[in-house]
Amino acid sequence: MARATELFAEEVHVMKALYQDYNRRTDIDTIAATEQDINDLCETCTSREADACNAIKELQKQVQELEVGATYPQKEGVHAERVAALRRQIDVAKQLIEELDEESRSVEKQRQMIEAQLQEAQKSAQEAASVMSADEAITKHQLSLFAHITRVTWRSDQQPLVAGTVSDSATGDIRLFSFDPAASSRFELVNALWELL
Repeated sequence: MARATELFAEEVHVMKALYQDYNRRTDIDTIAATEQDINDLCETCTSREADACNAIKELQKQVQELEVGATYPQKEGVHAERVAALRRQIDVAKQLIEELDEESRSVEKQRQMIEAQLQEAQKSAQEAASVMSADEAITKHQLSLFAHITRVTWRSDQQPLVAGTVSDSATGDIRLFSFDPAASSRFELVNALWELL
């Protein structure tokens, strides 16, 4: 039994590596989460830009109304006070407009940065897909080699059970196997499979 374990140690290692590789989706999940964050930021930027434009238009309208209101005749002192108050309001409105313009420029910069991040994320996704397709070809070759060496045919249609057939070339027998991974440890499952081989 020890010699059989030594003979198939590499195949067991390959199967464990395959199991770990097929259970890992961190790269895809990370890319999907990043793309969702980027889409959310783009929507927020677009919304804030539209709000800023509307606020600028409203403030410009208010400035025009204040300028028109500042020209009506009154007593000299009252008029000067009102003009001064209106000028202060105009200055405040202009300052608000400048702040909104600055915020609009900042939002535009953020949008450009987000677009760059999106392009980078898309490039990373394409690179990950190409790496995954290369890994898939290697994995298929390794699985084919493993099946040829061990004479095991897996039944993936019976998941989550570990099921399949083992063919004995000496006697021509085909033995069916089916194990429930929830009912035994991985160690016990591997030992049971080795006993079939």
